[in-house]
Amino acid sequence: MKYKKMKIFGSYQNISRAILFIGIILLSFMSCQKEKTINIGYIGPLSTRATDLGIAPSKAMKLAVAEYNEDRENNEPRINLIIEDDKWEEKEAIPAYERLRKQDVKVVFISNTDGTIAISKRIKNDGVILVNPTNNDAILDELNHNVFRIAKSTEETHSLVAQRIINLGLKNVLIIHYPNDFMTLGAKVCSELLDEAGIKNKVICYEPGKIDFLEDFKAFKKENYDSYLFFGYKEYGYAMKQARDLGIKAKFFGSTVLLDKNFYKNSEGAIIGTEFLFFTPEDGNYFLANKFLDKYEKSFGEKPFSVWPAMQAYDAMNIVISKLRKINEKEDLKFDDWLREQLYKTRYYEGVCGNISISYQGNSKGIYFSLFEYISEGKYSKVNN
Repeated sequence: MKYKKMKIFGSYQNISRAILFIGIILLSFMSCQKEKTINIGYIGPLSTRATDLGIAPSKAMKLAVAEYNEDRENNEPRINLIIEDDKWEEKEAIPAYERLRKQDVKVVFISNTDGTIAISKRIKNDGVILVNPTNNDAILDELNHNVFRIAKSTEETHSLVAQRIINLGLKNVLIIHYPNDFMTLGAKVCSELLDEAGIKNKVICYEPGKIDFLEDFKAFKKENYDSYLFFGYKEYGYAMKQARDLGIKAKFFGSTVLLDKNFYKNSEGAIIGTEFLFFTPEDGNYFLANKFLDKYEKSFGEKPFSVWPAMQAYDAMNIVISKLRKINEKEDLKFDDWLREQLYKTRYYEGVCGNISISYQGNSKGIYFSLFEYISEGKYSKVNN
């Protein structure tokens, strides 16, 4: 009887061990499954206005995600990219974000400064990390610590126009701008620098959708401005055309979006000769940038007509991906707390735009724009100061 009892007990012991072993395997499997896929959202202008800041960046991000998913290790999460169109309108940002949250996104990229501000409180409460891959400025610095800016500096970039005007010895400047935060800040930076240099300047803000500037420019002509700054989007192509039709020969300057095809179309060629802010592979890591653009063309059948938004988006996504590779190594931290600390550690990341670092304020350094002259449709050359 004792022998039989011991045998039965041994059998139960073996079964218990087996059950425990299976339980450990199942728990490990469930843990891996939980982190297996990370949903990332992108909100950008795919229609209506400033589509060069949305379509090409969305494709660049798709490329970065596809490259990662193809070569990731088994213990690294799969990434799923979900894209929403905000039409470059602040009011579209929150509805787009709400649609993404229904799909449990952990990271959101958004190009629009105003849209970034609109959803910044929501992402903090939801434990989501937000990345703006287009704009990086003092306005966004005031938001919470879940907001990162992996892009060129708005202030540094627009200051190049003011410095060019000073170097050329121009004396009477008109600055017209679109009413969003990015163009407003660009106008403000230029105006302040011109004031410091003792150069007369006037700033005018136009509401979206205005295309008839004729009467305005009749008055401007009488004020003898020797330079005009057009800090806005494709509608300002009409303003350029109407100014030239009135015989205004003053120097034209533009912001970062002049290569929008509709800008040239609306100007009917009057845009030619305008100096504008831009970024090319030569301004970044030439080898990596051209390698990226070749892969972009192979994947999508064409290169982006404005390369900098795609280049910045590609770097921003790859920086985030480089951190997410380690997600299964994270300790017992909330997702946003963990990723935030990882992003703070970014130092001299070798991207297509250059060597990028991220400060503890969440902004980046390492992307520096230059001045170019628009010489023919879609063509430009670097300005030598």
